[in-house]
Amino acid sequence: MEPIPTSTRDAETETTTEPAPAFSRSIDWAIGGVLGLLGLLMALGGWVLYAAIDRQGIATVIREGEFRSDVLTEAEAIDVLVAIAEWGGLGLAAVGVLLVLFGVAVVWGHGRARRHGRGTPNWVLGVVGAIVSTVLSFVPFSPLLGGAAASYLSTDRADSGVAAGTFAGLFTIIPALVGLGFVGVGLFSALPEATAGGALLALAVGIAFTIVYVIGLSAIGGYAGRRFAS
Repeated sequence: MEPIPTSTRDAETETTTEPAPAFSRSIDWAIGGVLGLLGLLMALGGWVLYAAIDRQGIATVIREGEFRSDVLTEAEAIDVLVAIAEWGGLGLAAVGVLLVLFGVAVVWGHGRARRHGRGTPNWVLGVVGAIVSTVLSFVPFSPLLGGAAASYLSTDRADSGVAAGTFAGLFTIIPALVGLGFVGVGLFSALPEATAGGALLALAVGIAFTIVYVIGLSAIGGYAGRRFAS
C-alpha cells in the first residue's frame, strides 16, 4: 500500500475555523441600549429645541445687546440665528435617530454573524471604536485610540486592523456630518447671497479636513492596535 502524499493528507485533515465573536451577546445589548437611549434623548432634545424657537425673543436679545456687524444687518442676523436654531434642532433629532439605528444594527448584525458562526464584523468593531473615540474626545488625537480599540478587539489574527479602524472613523464622523449638514442648510437659507457662498465654502473646507483627520487617524490606530494585539 502506497503512503498518502503529505500534501494530500494535510489537505484532507486541514480544517478552517472562523474567528470567535469579540464580545458576548450581553455586550451587544448593552451597546444597543446605550446608543438607543442616547439617541432617543438627542431626538427629543432636538425636537424641543425646534419647537421652542421664539423669533421675537431672539430679536429682543439682539436689539437689547446693541448688535454690531459689518457683514449682517440686524434683521439678517435674526434670520440667521433663527435658521441655525431651527435646522440645528432638526439636525440634532436626525443624529438621535441615527444613533438608535446604529444600536439596532449592532444587536441585529452581530447576532446574525454569531448565528452563522462568523466572527465579529469589522463594522461592529467600528461602532465600538467610535464610542471610545467619542468618549475620549477630550484627549488629543482620540481617533487613534478609537481605531486601536476597534482592531484590538478583533479575533481575526489575519486581519490588518485598518478596516476596523476606518469603520471607527466613519461611525465617529457620520453623526457630526449629519448635524453639520442641517446647520449648513440653515445658513444657506438665511444668509445673504453675497455672504452665503463664502460661509459654506469655509464650512466645506472644515468638514473635509475633519473627515481626513478623523478617518486617517482611526485607520492608523486600527493598524497599530492590531500590531499590539498580535
